[in-house]
Amino acid sequence: MVFRSSMSLVHILRSSVLRNYGVRFKHTLPPLPYDTSALEPVISKEIMQLHHSKHHAAYVNNLNIAEEQFADAMSKSDVTKMISLQVSLHLSNNFAFSKSHSLFLLKLLQKIKVENCKQWIMLVKNRSS
Repeated sequence: MVFRSSMSLVHILRSSVLRNYGVRFKHTLPPLPYDTSALEPVISKEIMQLHHSKHHAAYVNNLNIAEEQFADAMSKSDVTKMISLQVSLHLSNNFAFSKSHSLFLLKLLQKIKVENCKQWIMLVKNRSS
């Protein structure tokens, strides 16, 4: 079996462990792969800290809460609660937001080289003067 990404492998392993052993894993906030000031002056340290430690952390936390609520509803066979959690998209929205933030922060590292970014800003400033 060929995996497109390590995330698909992780998803398969997590679901397999849950299915076979009843063990649930909590989602965790991944650390930034660079210093919060690494992208200055394009993205300020404060914005990166806010984005990572507040917004991204909230999505991860809300995803864990929604999964716990869903597991609790499943254990009680509370179909109404399970449907309401799915309909309100707590699970899928928080999962999507959490993963999109992880991807966004990782892609910043891969695509933006700080020196190149600073040079680009200087070039734009010089052209506009």
